Amino acid sequence: MKVIFIHGINQQNLDAHRFKQHWKNVFSLGLNKNNLTLESAQTTLEFPFYGDILTEYNLKNAINLDTMRPHWHFLDRLKHLHQHKTPNTSLRILPHYQYNTKMTLREKLFQFSQITKDRALKEMVILLNHFPNLHESLVEKFIAEAYLYWYQATFKQAIHQRIKTCFEPGQKHIVVAHSLGTVIAYNLLHELSSEYHVERFITLASPLPFNVVQKHIQQPMSRPRVLQGDWYNFYSKDDYLTTFPMSPPLFDFEPQIHNRLITTFVDKPHEIIGYLQHPSIIRCIFEHTSALKANQHVF
Repeated sequence: MKVIFIHGINQQNLDAHRFKQHWKNVFSLGLNKNNLTLESAQTTLEFPFYGDILTEYNLKNAINLDTMRPHWHFLDRLKHLHQHKTPNTSLRILPHYQYNTKMTLREKLFQFSQITKDRALKEMVILLNHFPNLHESLVEKFIAEAYLYWYQATFKQAIHQRIKTCFEPGQKHIVVAHSLGTVIAYNLLHELSSEYHVERFITLASPLPFNVVQKHIQQPMSRPRVLQGDWYNFYSKDDYLTTFPMSPPLFDFEPQIHNRLITTFVDKPHEIIGYLQHPSIIRCIFEHTSALKANQHVF
């Protein structure tokens, strides 16, 4: 079994090694917190990196996700109080794993400020969804790789080719894609021939339901033929970039997508650190394999 992880935007500040290490660390944290062990002899992890392709075009994104968030300076100073770390890593731990932990008043104020920001941004994104042309103009200005992916065929194919090298004919695959990576994965799976087999497709923080994205996808939406198993879609209620589930009539095919509403970090609701360590996603990735320890715990 191969598990292929496909990243989204704002990765070009990393290189292939650092990207792989970061995602492996987040994933390992989730495994550890769920008392799971990965048997490398049975499962191979692949982390194709395409952030450098954007650099080759001498472009970079003009936006950082944090810059989209209005700053309440006093409350933002409380941010470090809300960050929990493991003894052996600098990665933050999801609240799901923090048993019997009581928040201080300042931590509660910080969390309230972040939730307020998320809701305001979510309302703005919902409004933009009704004006896809305006939405696209913002994408063109701030998210270079998304705009290039839509309009530059050589850029799109370079990304697809980079990721496709991780697939093997006749091998079983699980595809885990995040953010813009879910759009890329959807298109790529439709390009793969029948000699490829995908046992499960897992989308995290996907913008696929947005009208601005739908403009650039062949209609109607359809289930990739190489997908032999289920499609699970995880989206956070705090994530303003993944406001909508994937449901009919837009995603009108059988079997239907399993939408799962989860919670991540209220101050970083869209980032992979909140998704890839989540217990429900950890379970979804590996429930088809025999690599789970006998003392596994279901959340």
